[in-house]
Amino acid sequence: MDRKELIKKYLEFFKSKGHKIIPSASLVPENDPTVLFTTAGMHPLVPYLLGEKHPLGKRLVNVQKCVRTGDIDEVGDSTHHTFFEMLGNWSLGDYWKKEAIQWSFEFLTKVLKIPTEKLAVTVFIGDENAPRDDESAKLWISLGIPKERIAYLGKEDNWWGPAGKTGPCGSDTEMFYWKPEKIKPPKIYNPQDKNWVEIGNDVFMQYVKDKRVILVDGMYCLYDENFKLKIELLDIINNLNSHYVLVVNKFREKGRELVKNYDQTKDTNWETFSLEEKGIKKDNPEYFKNLLKKFNLIPEEVIYFDHDKNNVETAKKLGILSKHYTDIKTIKKFIEDNLLAFLPAKQKNVDTGMGVERSVAVLNGFDDNYLTDLWIPIIKEIERLSKKKYGENKEQTKVMRIIADHIKAAVFLFDAGVSPGHKERGYVLKRLIRRTIVYGKKLGLRNFTSKVAQSVFEIYPDYFPKKGEKIRFVNRGNRQFILNEIDREEAEFNYTIEKGLKVLRNMIAHNKTISPTDAFLLFQSYGFPVELTQEIAKDEGLKIDVIKFVRDFEQELKKHQQLSRTASKGKFMAGLADTSEQSTKYHTATHLLHASLKKILGNEVQQMGSNITQERLRFDFNFQRKLTENEIKKVESIVNEQIKKCLPVSYKEMPYEKAVKEGALSYFKERYPEIVKVYSVGNFSKEICTGPHVKNTKELGRFKIIKEESVAQGVRRIKAVLE
Repeated sequence: MDRKELIKKYLEFFKSKGHKIIPSASLVPENDPTVLFTTAGMHPLVPYLLGEKHPLGKRLVNVQKCVRTGDIDEVGDSTHHTFFEMLGNWSLGDYWKKEAIQWSFEFLTKVLKIPTEKLAVTVFIGDENAPRDDESAKLWISLGIPKERIAYLGKEDNWWGPAGKTGPCGSDTEMFYWKPEKIKPPKIYNPQDKNWVEIGNDVFMQYVKDKRVILVDGMYCLYDENFKLKIELLDIINNLNSHYVLVVNKFREKGRELVKNYDQTKDTNWETFSLEEKGIKKDNPEYFKNLLKKFNLIPEEVIYFDHDKNNVETAKKLGILSKHYTDIKTIKKFIEDNLLAFLPAKQKNVDTGMGVERSVAVLNGFDDNYLTDLWIPIIKEIERLSKKKYGENKEQTKVMRIIADHIKAAVFLFDAGVSPGHKERGYVLKRLIRRTIVYGKKLGLRNFTSKVAQSVFEIYPDYFPKKGEKIRFVNRGNRQFILNEIDREEAEFNYTIEKGLKVLRNMIAHNKTISPTDAFLLFQSYGFPVELTQEIAKDEGLKIDVIKFVRDFEQELKKHQQLSRTASKGKFMAGLADTSEQSTKYHTATHLLHASLKKILGNEVQQMGSNITQERLRFDFNFQRKLTENEIKKVESIVNEQIKKCLPVSYKEMPYEKAVKEGALSYFKERYPEIVKVYSVGNFSKEICTGPHVKNTKELGRFKIIKEESVAQGVRRIKAVLE
């Protein structure tokens, strides 16, 4: 079974179960500052997993392009890939475990014809956050999976999410296939036996890991009897970026003024509550019952501290996690230990996943993913160019895999609109191409990258149609553009390597030796692999303790990698789009900015990407030159005019073709489903978008551009804030 057949069978099967087919989203997530690339099929669906209504309904299915860069150094074995595709189907608050497990079993055994005796499953063993998943185990047994083939495992194996620090999550059940053809599957499933290969999983998102609301006592905790704030405690709380309720017996308005006016430069999430008009105090259970009702909370969603033990005991009896206040240090630890919690999701979702690359390999009896139709055309081209055979030599085979993997990923990143650069996505793309070129030298290859890239198009004609072909959902796929860009990057790197050689020879001439630190500097600045440095040193007659040299070099590299991981923590990991109040404001401001740029610079301006945090917005667009001061002021002025007009923000659901005809802007790298949401800001802006947005532009405040710069050839970037 090849890629095309597997995808077709999967989509058609779940379509028969009432699912709507949706297109793959872009590899570059829109409005998600927590991640560089789309890393999983659920990633583009986050707003709908959190409860927003999807235009096509509650049952969805697709094949999603994904890129993961966290284990790029592991690429070269038979299973790790930078770019891959995920088959997925979702229930958005619709069906639950019974249907999900039944359909997974039916697809595996009836459609893919896998014998039941070659299947085993795992389920969640349970812990302090969630119970043991006996329900899933019973469902598998009812379908014919023996209980000896079911293993209960912990969170490290049978729990998904959240992708970032917060978001939807839950236990999962995973399906395993017995790989050997000539060895009978054992009666008892052993999770440590590598002959069992995962072929799919059902994730049951019944929890949301989120920050709890903090209920804060006023007098004698946050401020004294003279209303003097305890600044240290207030700063600790404000820096948590959560929601807070000041709970008091009286002087509610005075307390509100204190916390709101402490630092007017920050938009803090403080509310205040009391029942002073009714004479109900915090030692009365009715106080907390009314508080929970007003803010639509359940006891599990809040934590509370108070100077009065009686108040604390009252809250505890209602199930509220509470702490008696004695000192700031103790309360700080209490908050840090309990702020994040696994809370019951208001909408339960199912996410079924199946990796295309692994599944095709397993279904065809291959231990090596690179022997499938998803890789063979690329491998064959590398063999042709290098005149070397895949599989004959272990080291050469590893090199061929790295080249194949990196070229494929680079092709798809170029197609997603990413340009080589020195930051974030651009840096990842540049690194992939440069690693390809360096490893190509091990096979004697030069000026080869675009030749190998052409074979990627053969594998994915649905993403890269030939000239004149029209395929549904495709609105990029420019083959020649991608080949030109890869050629350009290879030429630039070859020039850089020549410069590096001069530096290396200069080091040798002056120092008569090469240290591991020198080797690392050459690696970092010019992309020189340590092996190349060793070979040149050897040619120059230098004696090097190879084992010690490589060990010391790797220590230098690990230091650098650790610094990189620390600096970019959260960036290279999957995460969820920020839907906080402030980020929502910036999302709407981005629409105003996009429309304003078109008015000032011309209608050819297109969005190339965006990144939104709670502090600012960042917007990339195509334009060939630096904006003038006058142009920046005009753009600012137009945006602020729309804010002052108090324009309503609304959306309509409509067919994609109709939205385009009506002039709705679209993020041109995206592929859209048949029915889309179109957000309008008055009559000023109309854009295809999933949201969320404010209800009126008057909520935004003053818009100010703080930086305009180049990020790649023909791509400009604007950073802006709301004041």
